[in-house]
Parts: sequence; C-alpha cells; structure tokens
Amino acid sequence: MHSSFDLPAYMTVTRPSGWVQSGERWDLWWNGRSVANIVPHAVLGFRVYLDARKMSQTKVVAATNVRQARRYAERWCAARLCPQLRLREAVARLVDVAPEASAAPSPALSAEQRQQARRLAEAGAGEVARIKQALAPRPPAMEARPELQARGGAWSIPGQAPSSRHSNGNASPAGVMPRVPRARSSPLR
Repeated sequence: MHSSFDLPAYMTVTRPSGWVQSGERWDLWWNGRSVANIVPHAVLGFRVYLDARKMSQTKVVAATNVRQARRYAERWCAARLCPQLRLREAVARLVDVAPEASAAPSPALSAEQRQQARRLAEAGAGEVARIKQALAPRPPAMEARPELQARGGAWSIPGQAPSSRHSNGNASPAGVMPRVPRARSSPLR
C-alpha cells in the first residue's frame, strides 16, 4: 500500500498559476490554462495574445514594453474571468497575490503614539463637525420690506418711474423705449 507521500511525480506537480516566464515569453495561467501570453515582436515591441473568453476567440494587442503588456493582460482577463469582483480584487486573485499581503503589518504602537493618534482623531472629528456646519444649508434670508415688494423692487431710487411687468416676466420702466431695427449683417446691394 502506498502512502500519500509516495505519489508519482506527474501527480505531485502543481498547476502553474499567475505569471510564468519561459525565455522571452510570458504566460498568465489561471485555472490550469494559459489565458494570456506576451511575446516580443520586431516592429510593435510586444504582442499580447488574450484568450480569457468562453469562446475560442483570441484578442491580439500590441504593447511597448512587458510591464504595459502584463498590466493590460491582467486587467482584461480579470474583468472577464471574475466579473462579480471589483477589478483590483479580480486582478489579485488572477495573479495569486493576496490584496492584504501587499501591505506590511503595522508594528504595535507605543503609549505616546496611541495618545497622539487619539488626539489627532479628536481634532479631526472637531474639524469635520466644523466643516459640516459650514456646508449645512442656510436659513432663508429675511423677507424684503413690504413697500419695496409692492413696487416690484425694480426702482429703488425715489422719484423714478415705477416698473411694469411684461408678458415675459421682465421688469422695465412704464414708458417703454421704441424698438430699434437690427443692423444688417451683409452689405447692401
């Protein structure tokens, strides 16, 4: 009887995952298949072959360098393979990088640092309250004096003619000026 540690070599080989480089070629592996590969091109710089669709249609794009090609391939494939996830999380899952693993764990804070952080948080909360108060809607302005409302408020200087309302809602003096014909835009013949 064989133990679980005596498996043949072909059964113990792990499936590739993430970016795998072989010579000048880069392959992006996901779920046991290559979904993108990058190969150098004499004229275009690099060619990116993308095959993350369910149908066997391959998309081919050009890139100026490997970094640009890898970034494009990661985003394109992640958007199609994990549409339910946000793009950043889908890319992290595709290239086997835990999103939290990239951030280094913060060291424990000393008592003085905790006190500074608390004071900073309290000051920040006070500033946020002040900003919210400044951005709050203002109460309506005081009503105009009744004698100015009766006149319409258009003429505030004593001794001037009162205004009359036209059909379009504009206020103008009672004695309306005659209309002047518009100037011609083309020369006379």
